[in-house]
Amino acid sequence: MVKQMTTIDYATLLTGDNMPTDEDLRRIFHTALAENSPRDARRGLRVFASGLLERGLIDLASYTTLFGGQAVHLLTLDQDGHFIHALDGKDATDLTRIYSRAKYGSIADIRFLADLVIERIRMELQAPDSDWRCLFEGALAAGEQVVMITTGWRNVPSTANVLFAIVVEQINIDLALLGFPTIIEVKLPRIAPPVENYASLTAEERERVSKVQDHVIPEQHFFRGGVHVIFGDDVLVTGATADKVFHTTMMNGARSFRAIYPVVIDPVVAFADPATEEKLNMTDVDGKIDESIVNWLSDPDYQPILRTLRLLFEGASRGILPRLFQLVPPGNWLKLYTAAMGNDMLRLPSCQPSLVLLKDHLTQLNILDGCGRPLRQPTIHTM
Repeated sequence: MVKQMTTIDYATLLTGDNMPTDEDLRRIFHTALAENSPRDARRGLRVFASGLLERGLIDLASYTTLFGGQAVHLLTLDQDGHFIHALDGKDATDLTRIYSRAKYGSIADIRFLADLVIERIRMELQAPDSDWRCLFEGALAAGEQVVMITTGWRNVPSTANVLFAIVVEQINIDLALLGFPTIIEVKLPRIAPPVENYASLTAEERERVSKVQDHVIPEQHFFRGGVHVIFGDDVLVTGATADKVFHTTMMNGARSFRAIYPVVIDPVVAFADPATEEKLNMTDVDGKIDESIVNWLSDPDYQPILRTLRLLFEGASRGILPRLFQLVPPGNWLKLYTAAMGNDMLRLPSCQPSLVLLKDHLTQLNILDGCGRPLRQPTIHTM
């Protein structure tokens, strides 16, 4: 007998001697999927779904749709530990290298991932009966708003912030041409400094971190008048952040919730090895600064990302900074300096000496004053 969904504790369903049959387990999952209750995010539904995936009772595509999720690429690991596409088993090295560079701030690779998401949403908007088209048609009819929520760190943008800013900018043009409400961008900061090794934490450790270093999620007054939420992140791994945003926004009054990712990692792999996300992050950037990194640091549109700040300013890279100063344009070094200062990195013993070197370099170029503050550049008026 399948229990009523309102009383199920999903964490206990895959343990003990009285485990439901495979057929009942599938029914429980698909019923929960249809109900899409925010309370299920606190009842262990994601871990339960991962258990079903591990048993072969559902596939990764079905798992991804949990709590309104959608992804462009689904990745897992083969027997040799290499990333492959989950649906067809093809090698995913090219994609993971792009993702790795994007994670460290390569704007060309961030744009590539953004284009994947843009094309997926455009396809959905062109389909008359798609969920996303119905979202905007419903919001238009009811006079409601749609927001895109991404998460970041203090005063430094995350890859997801930059990626989905591009997505929102482009998709808003499509929405305006279709006569639909445009998307309002909302970035959720963390008040506390980020955890150094977050990508290597287990799901349980991420939950504990979330309790003391949580993102600032809008309260109930934000959702008055009707607000639909789209959550955007560069990857879905354990789902801890996505589920937190889903639960809190829906409980605070959001009309609906959807999530979209360019990449999803097989949770069976991620739960088994917490370092899987970090392995993805470092596919093409292994901590050493090479010519390719110098090239994207020199891009006129480069935006500092927290991972780049750590790569450049923590002790391991200090010895090559003087050479890098000659290779990367001064304006980009000023961006990096400003971002590092705004993220309290001058207070970190591992970063302070490198930032002092950069401060002296920018002072010699008359970009900073003697106190380390940027000098105002004269405004050039053109006819």
